[in-house]
Amino acid sequence: MIERLNQISLNDFIEISCGNYHCLLSHSETASDVQLKERASKLIIDYRSIVSPIGMKALLMDKEDLTKENTKLLLLNICKNLIVINSYSEVRDIFRIMDVDIYKLDDNQVREKLDNMLHTAIFEHKRNEERRSGEIGDFKRSTPEEIQASFDSEIAFLMTFFKINIDSHYTNSAVYANIVHQAYIKISIRKRKTYIFITF
Repeated sequence: MIERLNQISLNDFIEISCGNYHCLLSHSETASDVQLKERASKLIIDYRSIVSPIGMKALLMDKEDLTKENTKLLLLNICKNLIVINSYSEVRDIFRIMDVDIYKLDDNQVREKLDNMLHTAIFEHKRNEERRSGEIGDFKRSTPEEIQASFDSEIAFLMTFFKINIDSHYTNSAVYANIVHQAYIKISIRKRKTYIFITF
């Protein structure tokens, strides 16, 4: 099975992006659908991290934020259950771990603080989930034809921009990702120069 981005042609990478994962296998190989999806996801993440390292950092930070949100919700729900059995000392311990100052609060105030924090955390989690699902939904709504058309348009632009020929059957995906990244850099530099020229 293909393991690295530089082992797969741009044409096959486009096929993977469209959901056809079997091009990851040689004729004699077999793999489960789960294995193929996992490998395809890894290759797509590798591609995106080359094309847009800043975008990948943002994605990783978003995943980290999601983990923190889930952890906070879990801890607050544990505290809620502990209050039901009057275990306020354990609740105070958890709040200390969460770096929440409740030192001067009595048990009733701790319960109120927990209620407020839990309602806020649930609201923020739902709002962030809606945002995330909207972004995922936008991505998932792309049909294979739209994905192919997007790559075709991008390839045509890059060939014109760099005055080179890109054959998707012979160009490997890692090289293509670096070409896209270089185009972004050059375009960003041009925009900055244009902005400086206009401001002066």
